[in-house]
Amino acid sequence: MAVYTNKPVRVSRNIIQELGMADYFRVVYGGNSFERKKPDPMGVDSILHELGTAPSQAMIVGDSEIDIQTARNAGTWVCGVTYGFGSHRFAEYPPDLFVDNLTELVPHLFGSTANRSV
Repeated sequence: MAVYTNKPVRVSRNIIQELGMADYFRVVYGGNSFERKKPDPMGVDSILHELGTAPSQAMIVGDSEIDIQTARNAGTWVCGVTYGFGSHRFAEYPPDLFVDNLTELVPHLFGSTANRSV
């Protein structure tokens, strides 16, 4: 897994470290990690290349229309969480999947939706 946020990378890494989740992520990038920010696909493309993953094998999980647009621009799957800053705009920017809790995501990752190509 990777983290890619428009927040500054140092702040993002500190938050993940403080939450005790740093070991779960292979890479953490922030808004100042790349030349262009989300929704430009540059960061996602770089992460996919670094992890050796095709867009059709990746999913962005996010809480805003920017996350949805980023996923669409990068050709990945996208899951919208119903909590967060921008979830009220999902009617305008619908994700492939909605979840209220990240634990709901697991069956979708290993079920029939994981075989769908974007």
